[in-house]
Amino acid sequence: MIFDHRVYTARPNMLPKFLKLYEEVGLPMQLHYLNEPFGFFQTHIGDLSRAIHIWPYESLTEREEKRGRMEADPEWQTYRQKVIETDYLLDMRNQIVTAVSFFDPKTRSVIR
Repeated sequence: MIFDHRVYTARPNMLPKFLKLYEEVGLPMQLHYLNEPFGFFQTHIGDLSRAIHIWPYESLTEREEKRGRMEADPEWQTYRQKVIETDYLLDMRNQIVTAVSFFDPKTRSVIR
């Protein structure tokens, strides 16, 4: 299992606006194409104005297939353009990570 760890850094005071747009427009499409996320978070202490999404996939191939179908959807392209036009974000980053040997991501528990 792999995880797509995505970090979106908003301009100062723009994170609530970005999250509102995402929740109303982007999230429903992602749920349709990508299924349920592992989690959504925002920074509370440390580097502020960041939203974090973590999406699980069985493999890189599954990720490419699901994200490819989403990217081909004209409504997703319209949403992406709207994110650009609002200029809420300063930066977007993603990493592909895997669980360490002593953690079971399916049960979200430490293996003893």
